[in-house]
Formats: sequence, structure tokens, C-alpha cells
Amino acid sequence: MVKDVNRLRAVLAGLIVLVLLASLTALLSSWNTPAEKQATIQEQAPEVSGQILIYVNNRLAYSGQVHSFLKPAPTFLALGLFPTSGFKYAGVTFYSENTNTWKAYYTSVTASVKLEYGGSSSDYSVWGVASNIAPLLLVYDTKGNKWAEIALSTTPNIISNSTGVVLTISGSITPSLSSATNVSMIRFIRPTMNYFYATRLAEDSISPAVTVNPGDSLTIVYQFYFKSSQLFTVNWANVTFAWLYNVPGAKIPVKTTGGLTDYIDPNITGSLYPVNVPVNSYIVVGNGSASFSRTAYKVVSEVARAEPSVQVYGGGVSLSYAFTFSKDTQVTELAVYSKLSNGKEVMLLYYVLPQPVTAKAGTPFTVTFYINLPYQDRV
Repeated sequence: MVKDVNRLRAVLAGLIVLVLLASLTALLSSWNTPAEKQATIQEQAPEVSGQILIYVNNRLAYSGQVHSFLKPAPTFLALGLFPTSGFKYAGVTFYSENTNTWKAYYTSVTASVKLEYGGSSSDYSVWGVASNIAPLLLVYDTKGNKWAEIALSTTPNIISNSTGVVLTISGSITPSLSSATNVSMIRFIRPTMNYFYATRLAEDSISPAVTVNPGDSLTIVYQFYFKSSQLFTVNWANVTFAWLYNVPGAKIPVKTTGGLTDYIDPNITGSLYPVNVPVNSYIVVGNGSASFSRTAYKVVSEVARAEPSVQVYGGGVSLSYAFTFSKDTQVTELAVYSKLSNGKEVMLLYYVLPQPVTAKAGTPFTVTFYINLPYQDRV
């Protein structure tokens, strides 16, 4: 169901459409929008939830929510998926871990850098590494000792139905242990900037701690459930996976607006540029006779597009643009497109209005997407 549709025609100062993506731990309906009068099209309780599953000897030993992304995550997400000609750089502070599985250039250091989008040199790009490595899960016991590093598999598992899309990623290890230990905390480490940094992207406490004995196998699974009857496409899950991994092995297929298969490829080549990643983004308005599909790859009939104003605020990202039409224009579809390095475009988010809305000539028609992550303001 969609709320407040009838209010749209009663707004004299303009029309604002808010498509709100919820936090990973809260329903959309509980998220506070900016304090101003707005007409809102809001889908019934869209939700993005994260879950960690821990298996010992292939038996489920723990299931709990993903608690938080850390300080760099919203900026990484904004620059990675939604760059524009006016949003190509942003300052970000993060922590680089000392890892053993693969070596970062800078370790055990808090860094503050001016990060760049995927179209720039890899030295400070949010996208791209040259070595065929993988993100890591660092495993800690209740005393704060790191005792395992698990490389994540670069093969995603994505399923979808009428309720949403599930993205599953995982890694396994059989550690060499002389005595029992436990899993009390997990840190998600993402290689960044041609793997100069092993960026701490997320951190989750495990309670109660999970016991692992000598000879046991350990598997850690992250499941992200993008729950909504609309909005989330299979393309969204694939691009999110590529963004989380950011390594050559995570060359991920997507369907372009031309209906063909292309690939998100963060691999750094001799040119020092990622092979094929988002370099621009657009909010797209359509007036086609449309119905929502997870596998939709373009709006049915595009009538306008614009680069959004992209803002990073604490744990969230907003994309917004005020369209002004020269004549009354019917609107039935809204979308977010990403343009890739090779010029192809990929639709990430898609929303079909429950009934057509007329944007009046000369009256701003503002479309805003919010993406809100569970967040702690620390590195």
C-alpha cells in the first residue's frame, strides 16, 4: 500500500515525492524526515535488514542482526554508487587494519583523506584494487584478541521475489587451534585505494560468544535483505555486492538500460583507473504504462532526468532534484540510474506510482531518495 496519495493534489507550493529506504535495523515508518511540510508517497514499511549467521561444523551456532556500519561507509556508498559532476570528491576518516592474509600499505592507522569517485586515479579512489585478494572478516575473542582472518568468497548469492531481494555473502575457515576459543566480535575489512588501506567498514559484537574448539570449521555468513514490494532491483543487489567487495574477483554482471549484460569491474589496470564502475548518476522520471519488476532495467518511457544533489549526513545519503516542467507532465515512474565508465547505464532503484501524478507546469516536482544505514560516528 502507498500512503498519502490524495494529499498530492492539495499541495500549492509544489510536489515533493520521498522514496525512503530504511535503515538496516529500523522500519521506514519510524525514520524521521526533515521537519517541513511535504507531500509524501511512501511505500508500506520498506526495510533493509542485515543478519549475521555463524556456523560451527556446519551447524548454526548464532543468528543476530548487523548492528552498525562505521564512519567511512556512507561516504564510500555515496561516492561509489552515486557520483555526479558536482559530487566527485569527499573527505572521509577511517581506520586501516593490520592484516596478515594480505598486506595493506598503511596499517594500524587512522587516516583522513579526500576520497575520489571511480573515474579518478586509483591512489585515492573509492573503487579499485589491482591484486586478486578478497575482503576479510577479522574474528576476535572476548578478551579482544584477533585469532582468525576469513577471506570472503567473491561469488554472491542473490535471490528475489515479490517481497524483496536477499544478498548473501560468506567465508569459511578451519583454524589451527590448540585450545578452545570464541567469536565475540567481527570486523568487516574492505580493501580500498589500490589496497593501500584495509578499511574497517563494519563492526558487530556477538552475544553470547560462539565457542570454537580445535578441529572445528567456522563459517560466517552476512545476509542483507532488501525488503519492499518495489524499489530494489536485482541490479541494486549486484552493484551493492561489487561495492562491498571492491576487488578484481568481484566482477559482477548487471543488466544495462539497453537490455544487455555488462559488468561492474573494480580491477585496476595499467592506466590506474578501475575498469568499469559508476562515474555518474541520475534521478529519472518516466510516464510509461509500467509495472514494477525486480528484473526491470529501465523506465518504460523517460520524460526527464537530472543529476541529483548528493548529500552525506551522518549515517545516511540523500539524492534529490527539483524538476520544473514547461507544461503539465504526467509521472508514473521514478528511478535512479548509474552511468558506468564505458558509458552504459544501469538502473539501481525503481518505483512505479500507484496512480499517475500530474506535475504542474512551472511548479517544482521534487524527487528525493534517502538511504539510511545503521551507524556509529567512529572509525
